[in-house]
Amino acid sequence: MSRTVIDIQDDLLRKAQKLTGITKKVEIVNYALKRLLEQKEFEQVLELRGKVKWEGNLDEMRRDRHGSR
Repeated sequence: MSRTVIDIQDDLLRKAQKLTGITKKVEIVNYALKRLLEQKEFEQVLELRGKVKWEGNLDEMRRDRHGSR
């Protein structure tokens, strides 16, 4: 973990703390960074839509997952 000094807009910090219930500044910053990464990774997955060829059998996968029916 690294230490750094950052300027955070007080109104954004208060609003984030109120919405999440997270009171410690370091925790709210880490939470925000994690959520940002999740969002960007999700956007990257969405960009693949229509670009990846599907190979597989959904019915077979469902049977394997839930047992023979």
